[in-house]
Amino acid sequence: QNIGLIVFFGAFLGFAVKVPVIPFHTWLPAAYSEAPSPVTMLLTGVMSKMGVYGFLRILLPIFPEQIRQVLSLLLWLAVATIVLSACAAFAQKDLKRMLAYSSINHLGYCLLAMFAAASVATGVTASDIQKAAALDGALLQMFNHGLTASALFLFVALIEKRSGGLRGLDDFGGLRKVVPVFTGLMGIALFSSLGLPGLNGFVGEFLIFKGVFPLAPWAAAISTIGILVTAIFLLTLIQRVFCGPLNDRWATFPDLTTRERWLVVPSISLMFILGIWPQFILGKIDATVVTLVQHLNF
Repeated sequence: QNIGLIVFFGAFLGFAVKVPVIPFHTWLPAAYSEAPSPVTMLLTGVMSKMGVYGFLRILLPIFPEQIRQVLSLLLWLAVATIVLSACAAFAQKDLKRMLAYSSINHLGYCLLAMFAAASVATGVTASDIQKAAALDGALLQMFNHGLTASALFLFVALIEKRSGGLRGLDDFGGLRKVVPVFTGLMGIALFSSLGLPGLNGFVGEFLIFKGVFPLAPWAAAISTIGILVTAIFLLTLIQRVFCGPLNDRWATFPDLTTRERWLVVPSISLMFILGIWPQFILGKIDATVVTLVQHLNF
């Protein structure tokens, strides 16, 4: 039993750094903010999901008993990852660092769902339904976050390109008056990250909380603080960058070119498609999730 816990914690630490789980997260904001924007998009869109995938495909099926032995600790780590990273994002003035901490926050919901799904089975069919909902939400959240976060980092890269490298929260103001298309499309991506119903970000978080509340109600309740703080800092970003009086320095700030519009339209379209028709992905993963839940109950 002790050997099993040692092996589990060894694997856990490897994946925890990759996700990352607080307090193993300190590399990510620096990496995201210092890397060129295409690299940042690759990191957030694909690479950070490998840690969550490791939890889902390796730790959860192989070490369910060990997870249950330290479940309270793991749930607290997930809650801390959600809430503290949202608070850290709120404190940032650099747009890339703000979105980097927001990425940690969104992946924390996936961790919350997976750890809650490993809780002791009650023998009630409804419990299996809640676990399946939580894991469906985690898988959908992985895809949705990769889509939305990559789009947001692309928009920040376009802002940097147009402003000569500036990306501070207080460097702009009133841009919606001169770049309405840019404002509208980036606003959709920001509201998707915020979890607005009708966009892809809402469905995954809804399924996660639908599943986690009956399984670990205290963890789900505390984690809702992360949703509130996320709404505050993303709306603050919209207000500081796009609303208010126009800074005269940006009176000739160029809007999206035709090429740039075609570049972002596929991502924006997917945000609406998955927000309205999540079965496009859920229908393909649900059978796998049901099998995993049945395995966890043994």
